[in-house]
Amino acid sequence: MKAVLALLHMVGFTFWVGGIFVYALVFTPSLRALVPAERGKLLEAYSKRFGLLTWVAVVLVVITGSLRTDRIIGFTNLLKFSTSYGNILLVKIILAAVLAFNGAYLGLKLAPKMASFGPPSGGPKSSGPDAGGPPPGPPPGLLALQKRMSAHLWGSVGLSVVILLLTALL
Repeated sequence: MKAVLALLHMVGFTFWVGGIFVYALVFTPSLRALVPAERGKLLEAYSKRFGLLTWVAVVLVVITGSLRTDRIIGFTNLLKFSTSYGNILLVKIILAAVLAFNGAYLGLKLAPKMASFGPPSGGPKSSGPDAGGPPPGPPPGLLALQKRMSAHLWGSVGLSVVILLLTALL
């Protein structure tokens, strides 16, 4: 049972953190190939799908991590700050919670805002190459939102690396 819990915990965390790295290193840079107005809709669709799968992984990590913590050190001993193992584990748990909250903020708050910058559905173009005018610039606020999302995403990458380093110390 101990090995199964460890395996499920690692699979869940690998999916969670691996997804963050793919999001930061592959998906987000690929958005640059789209015009700014189209990025929002794709980001929203990807975030919904990725978010659902990520929350399944987070729940798996929480359940298996709780069971493993109780078996290895016990919850009451964890909060006594009596061992270096328990202290490192507590810091790791706190950082994982921050990582989860940051992911929730990205997926539930910022991604829908980004989608609001998507192209209007079915309406005629009033400017741009097809309408004979210059291509429209990014909507006001879009670039600031993209920078905010990027900062939160790279914050998640950094937290993930710290959590992995702490895991190596355990």
